[in-house]
Amino acid sequence: MNIPVLSTTRSRKLLAKSVATLLALAAFEASAQEIKITDQKTADSLQTPEIETQPSQPESEITNVLALDPIDIKASRIKDSFSETSNLSKQDIAAKRSKTSDTTELLQGVPGASVYSAGGISGLPVMHGLADDRLHVQVDGMSLMQACPNHMNSVLSYIAPTSVDKIEVSAGISPVSLGGDNLGGTIDVKSKAPEFAKDGEKFLVKGDAGYFHRSNGNARGKNFGFTLAGEYVNLTYAETSSESDNYWAATGGWKKPGAWKANKVGVSLGAPVVAERDVGASEYGGALNRDLGLSFRFSEHLFRINLSRQQLDYEGFPNQRMDMIASIPNPTDTDFPPSYIVDRSKPSNVNTLVNFSYKGQYDWGSLDARVFHQDLRHHMDMIQERNYGMYMPMDTKATTVGGMLKASIDLSERDTLKLGSDFQSYRMGDWWPPIAGGGSMCCNDFWNIRDGKRDRVGLFAEWEARWNPKWLTIAGIRNDVVRMDAGPAQGYSNSSYKKDADIFNAQKHLRIDHNVDWTMLTRYTHDANQTYEAGFARKTRSPNVHERFPWSTFAMAALMNNFVGDGNGYVGNLDLKPEVAHTFSGTIDWHDADKEIWGVKATGYVTIVDNFIDAQRCITCGATNKKTKNAYVILQYINHSAQLYGVDLSGHRLLGRFDDFGSFTGNGVINYVMGKNTTTGDNLYHIMPLNGRFSLAHRLGGWTTTAEIQTVAAKTHVSQVRNEVPTPGYSLLNLSSSYEFKYARLDVGVDNVLNKFYLLPLGGAYVGQGNSMTTGGVPYGMVLPGRGRSINVAVNVRF
Repeated sequence: MNIPVLSTTRSRKLLAKSVATLLALAAFEASAQEIKITDQKTADSLQTPEIETQPSQPESEITNVLALDPIDIKASRIKDSFSETSNLSKQDIAAKRSKTSDTTELLQGVPGASVYSAGGISGLPVMHGLADDRLHVQVDGMSLMQACPNHMNSVLSYIAPTSVDKIEVSAGISPVSLGGDNLGGTIDVKSKAPEFAKDGEKFLVKGDAGYFHRSNGNARGKNFGFTLAGEYVNLTYAETSSESDNYWAATGGWKKPGAWKANKVGVSLGAPVVAERDVGASEYGGALNRDLGLSFRFSEHLFRINLSRQQLDYEGFPNQRMDMIASIPNPTDTDFPPSYIVDRSKPSNVNTLVNFSYKGQYDWGSLDARVFHQDLRHHMDMIQERNYGMYMPMDTKATTVGGMLKASIDLSERDTLKLGSDFQSYRMGDWWPPIAGGGSMCCNDFWNIRDGKRDRVGLFAEWEARWNPKWLTIAGIRNDVVRMDAGPAQGYSNSSYKKDADIFNAQKHLRIDHNVDWTMLTRYTHDANQTYEAGFARKTRSPNVHERFPWSTFAMAALMNNFVGDGNGYVGNLDLKPEVAHTFSGTIDWHDADKEIWGVKATGYVTIVDNFIDAQRCITCGATNKKTKNAYVILQYINHSAQLYGVDLSGHRLLGRFDDFGSFTGNGVINYVMGKNTTTGDNLYHIMPLNGRFSLAHRLGGWTTTAEIQTVAAKTHVSQVRNEVPTPGYSLLNLSSSYEFKYARLDVGVDNVLNKFYLLPLGGAYVGQGNSMTTGGVPYGMVLPGRGRSINVAVNVRF
């Protein structure tokens, strides 16, 4: 498929003309028709589907549903959404929980979405080729931060899959009221909303408990929770825990030969030799999440406060140079600096959250408010199987304070106005203590980022107009001011670090960005079977702290700054400009009147990005680093121009429903995206190749059984500047079955039934064993493989 790369000027003119034409058609249609509501059924057709909630509860922000299976809905005028918005329901999530302990993996199968591989519970989300910080990711309404220079503590790792009640995903253009400082869509992960005793009931007592096991990696975990509630007060508690050994690929032979993997030093540090088919540093342990919630309901007002804490003892990262694992000074070492030893029983990552929210309904509309505080303590070192001979501690402390105030005002039956503001104040320090015998790692604290600051304040206004039963438009504008700063740099010593530190310290570190976003969306409902949508948006993202402030070109230090898993080292750039994306998107949605029998949906999009933050070879790191094509290299962030385009296809069809044999439904999702650096002509990094998922689901009584084929084309469009490695195509067969009892659910499944070997297109470089501290310590060219066959079992009980 060859699609020409458009120039920025021509593309913007084309997109602007297209949107202007659509809005002109909307205005003409509105002026030509008179709105007539002759009965209640017609009036209900103007209303928007909303997820079923308890009577007299305040209405929450709930978006429309893109689901391959039907769900129960009820009428409500307040909320609406576009077809690019997907909603993973409680049933969708329940079917996936037995497969993964990583909440990001729940997005697999959503049109336009994919996942960057990382640790066992810390994947990074991707939508339409834009990943991680380029997306707006929320957990229970909180815009949280990840503090690790490798983004090991990813936002979605803060909540376990068993605590997730639903996920709302906007893969394309999202309204400005959903957040700023991002280029792509939004992901809003929500835990269960508070329940209250019904009128006439004195008390509500509910609980649940569950256990899972997956054979590949011997992954296991459990969860427990309860609710105590009256008519006006709700108390909830939830706890989850999980752990896993290293997972294994279907076969061995994918690791390059050599003494690098013998790991004799690792054995002396207390770790066994990694088996040939095992993926080193893919284990994790002591993952524990606790959440305590207290809610109050008064008429149409809901107040909620949640206290939560996530801690993790250790987590390996096979495509990074370090792991999350605690290390402490050796108590037998009396010298300074000391040597270090690992302590697997001590938490390496602790994230504490306080989240207060308010939702209220008034005669004029609704009001939402939120304030939250995040405290994060993070420690990195090396799991023993890495062959280095000594440990290297790295510490991070960070706090985030954020909040939001949003009013939705019903101006008329046609018009709704949303006004609001949100803010985020982030403080972090990233330092690496010196170690004995460390040579270049002695004898001062290495300050990768000292006194890092990133503050953002946003204001927005959004107008939603229902011109008539056929036309709906949303137009919004927002302004975000992002202020970033950092203190002076400091190396372990002056020997290898002074020159870079002096250059960094001589520059002004304070940067202030004024970012303007706007979106225009329109929907035309031709009849009960056809809907057409289009949107045009400008979205802006300022660099994160690890793109601006890391300063050292020394190979070991640069290798520690990498959140894309390509095995390379990265150096920051103080002069980075904010990324500015212009996106045009169009969707057709054909379906039966009730959306139960059949449906086909197609979304096409083009995104043109000015000042796209890509990478160039470090110009002061030697001639070999500039030219090599078969080794890991040192890179520096730089602004270029980029373009992404693609299409998402999804559909479902009820194949038959029989009294004695149940129903059969076919589902399918196909995604295609291409990304180009239009400044250099290179391909963008980690672009998912053409892929699809096709399933046949059978339902009979409480049983649901699904056979799924997942297929991925070969990845041949790779980033040359990063020496990205191509991957071959593959197809997998997955089987699963569940039975829903009145008070329990049983899930059984087999992933990769045929035990096929495959390489993950978004898996990144395999550097999970051996001496990962240098660019040549682990051979270049190995890609992280996918899992071999796994038998998965999960049981959940409600009481």
